[in-house]
Amino acid sequence: MHGTIPFLRRQPVFIMFGVLAWLLAVWQLSQPAVTQGVVLYVVLIALNGIGAILALLRLFWIIVTTRRWQIDNTDGMIWACVLVGYGSAFVLAQCLVLPAIQSFFLGFLLFNFSPLLNRFTPLVANSIFVLTSFAIALLQHTLPVMVFMLYLLLAQSAVWYMTFCNIAEWQAHQETATAHAQLHATQQLLTDAVARNERIRIARDIHDQMGHHLVALNIQLQLLERKMPDSATEELTQAKELAKELFSDIRTTVRQLRQEQSSFSELLENMLSNIPFLEFDVDVDEAMTMLDEQLASCLLRVVQEAITNSLKHSDACRLLIQLMYENESLQLLVQDNGRHRKAAEFSSGNGLRGLEERINQLGGTLQANATGQGFLLTVNFPEDSLL
Repeated sequence: MHGTIPFLRRQPVFIMFGVLAWLLAVWQLSQPAVTQGVVLYVVLIALNGIGAILALLRLFWIIVTTRRWQIDNTDGMIWACVLVGYGSAFVLAQCLVLPAIQSFFLGFLLFNFSPLLNRFTPLVANSIFVLTSFAIALLQHTLPVMVFMLYLLLAQSAVWYMTFCNIAEWQAHQETATAHAQLHATQQLLTDAVARNERIRIARDIHDQMGHHLVALNIQLQLLERKMPDSATEELTQAKELAKELFSDIRTTVRQLRQEQSSFSELLENMLSNIPFLEFDVDVDEAMTMLDEQLASCLLRVVQEAITNSLKHSDACRLLIQLMYENESLQLLVQDNGRHRKAAEFSSGNGLRGLEERINQLGGTLQANATGQGFLLTVNFPEDSLL
């Protein structure tokens, strides 16, 4: 939730423009509305305000649950709020015969919706601004249609654009934080690969050079044992035992140098700890965490692609990651809790196609499915491909 704080500090300022505009409209329209019909005025103004409040609550709920602002042109609740809010303004403009100054404040009934239309794409939002501005200007009875329409259009667009820039900044922060976490994990994997190669080189040198000399030393001690008098046998035996212990220590050190590496679970944990906009349920079989660099890198890429797609294309707020050995194969499952319709939109993207090619080169398979619980990536590496 920490990533939403700067956004939530600024966004209410823009929404307050809409609230203030609505209150000014109520104040200015109250006198002629009371004169021409109190019930109609109360109903229309109440519907306009209720529509804006419900839309605001809907967007706040989306931010709290997904930790980001989602664009969705098919959000039924937002569309219902927009229809109620703008529809009430249309009827009010048609029914009330207002002086010029009160007609001017009719537009304020629209401004309270402008920040909320960032739920839609810019094309849809601006189309709504054009249509509603023209409708209100045409329905009112006092001001010139073109002048009033331009005023409404520019005012709505200005409030919307201020909000849009704030949202764009927040989304850029999301993408930067995610990319940084993924880059850090990749760098760690590369660093481990370089370090392991260097350890293998050192281990090989120790084994080849020191091991050779120790074998030669042991042979020389055996030859010396035949020539030495019996009085020096005890000291010679101790020397041979020390040589054997040294040789055993070198073999142990070489084996440890070859085995030392960061586990897959550590690399995964480091990456996920820096992703601020998703929650993760991780289930990694500890017996399968010591993987070679190529395989570990490939599996991390799968997780990275799932995170990127979840942030960009779905309302997911949680990701399930499972790594296990099942049916004689290594299996990685990554599933988000995004909506089925959203998940289906990116199931055939370039990122997944590139991953599939990489996985196939290593002898594995990739399956991408949109399920009722979200989008699921399944990676399988048969046992023979792990050898």
